[in-house]
Amino acid sequence: MPEKRGVQATEEIKAEWATAYKLYLKAPGDRYDKKKDRTSRIDFVAQEMNLTRKQAKRRIRNYEAWQRNIKKGIVSP
Repeated sequence: MPEKRGVQATEEIKAEWATAYKLYLKAPGDRYDKKKDRTSRIDFVAQEMNLTRKQAKRRIRNYEAWQRNIKKGIVSP
C-alpha cells in the first residue's frame, strides 16, 4: 500500500505529530541510558499533551516514520 502513504493523515494530524515531536526533543531525559531516555521523554510528552503514554508514543513514532518517508522521497511534506 505504498501509494497511500502520507495521504491518510490530514494536515491537523501532521501538525499534532510535529507538536509532539517538538515536546519530545525539549523534554528532559536520561542521557546515560537510551531506553530510559526515550521512555522519560515519551512520558513528558504524554503529560504535556494530556494523552496516554501509548498515544504519545504513537504520535512520535508516526512523526519519525513520516520524516523517513519524506527523506526517501515516498511522500511529499
